[in-house]
Amino acid sequence: MITKTEAVVLKSMNYRDSSKIVTFYTRRFGKVKCIAKGARQMKSKFGAGLEPITSVSLVLYKKEHRELHLVSQCDAIKTYKSIHSELERMAVALSVLELVNQLVHEEEGNDALYLLLVGTLDEIEGAKRNFVNLFFAFEIRCASLFGFSPGLGACSVCGRSLDDIGLDGMAVFQLSKGSVLCGRCVASASAPKDDPLRVRKTALEASTRPHSEEGNVRVSIGTLKALQRLLTARLDSVSSLELTSAAGNEIDGTLRLYMRQHFEDLKPIKSLDILKKFSVAKPEIDA
Repeated sequence: MITKTEAVVLKSMNYRDSSKIVTFYTRRFGKVKCIAKGARQMKSKFGAGLEPITSVSLVLYKKEHRELHLVSQCDAIKTYKSIHSELERMAVALSVLELVNQLVHEEEGNDALYLLLVGTLDEIEGAKRNFVNLFFAFEIRCASLFGFSPGLGACSVCGRSLDDIGLDGMAVFQLSKGSVLCGRCVASASAPKDDPLRVRKTALEASTRPHSEEGNVRVSIGTLKALQRLLTARLDSVSSLELTSAAGNEIDGTLRLYMRQHFEDLKPIKSLDILKKFSVAKPEIDA
């Protein structure tokens, strides 16, 4: 059947002499793969509509029970000129597309994810600084959309807020549960109740353990607050969050571990390697 939908171009590759195979994330059908015949000819009707990081109006001949559909028409809605003209923006946008391509199965529509994808690309296009924050926000919001929204505002056992937990100097993020444990609750859970000396010793040991152990990650309170903001704040305010290089690296590492915990087949995002070239030391600013 011939059908029309909005879409974002995730990936495009040459096919045979003159055609392309294009992966779209569509609003109606989720991820679909299509062949665009004659797309590489000089007088192609598709123009720039088949290039990655493009929002399009797509008309396709959708074949039931087929993995490859036929593009009938593809008109660009947004070409994102700033993204395509600036390497750092492009690296962030490509990271977003890579993540979508890995997370979703073909032909599983998700309107909320489509709107988040388009909204994130719009913000990357218009942001003045801190473009990578938008990738972090997209990553953690994707986890939430797929049912893995973390609880970051307080200790999941005693209920103390992040400001109170900060007095302990440590917190643990439980990857499998997406929850936070304060230092006191970590110590009390792993020591006999009637041995206060053992409690204090266990707390000291916990504070010096490796960064990740048995599905738990020690994180700073500043990182937890930043992750909370990335998850819940208005998307157009995310790029105003100033992070030091150390804080950015901790956020990136924590999110990577969290996503891999819940999406086992997730592979490293190649475009993030490009972003590392833009990492420079920033003045220390609290998250």
